[in-house]
Amino acid sequence: MPRTFSVLLAEPNSLLREKMAGVLTRSRHIWCVIQVDGSSNLARAAAQAQPDFIAADLAILKDPEMLGFLRRASADSRIIALVDARSEPYMKVARELGLDGAFEKGRVGEGIRAMINTAEEPGEATH
Repeated sequence: MPRTFSVLLAEPNSLLREKMAGVLTRSRHIWCVIQVDGSSNLARAAAQAQPDFIAADLAILKDPEMLGFLRRASADSRIIALVDARSEPYMKVARELGLDGAFEKGRVGEGIRAMINTAEEPGEATH
């Protein structure tokens, strides 16, 4: 039986957050999507849920205190930036922050599925 994953989704825009959560919940690989509206609830949710993936708006992850807390409190989670458009400036910021990935908000489902498929390949760690 294939492994399933949990995702913590942090996006301030409620309509966009609901749309992304809907896409993620339709994936057979994802059993749980936890939604928070921004950084105030993100830290607590990450510490409590210990999700496989934390997908958060890049603006939230640019806060060094928040990113440091997420790395300490949920050390096994893959941290992914959600960006408005896949452009080199966003990708550069994500690399500089040492994130596990960065995906356009409209393509977060595809991005996480690709990361899951890579993790499930023989010889690959699931993180």
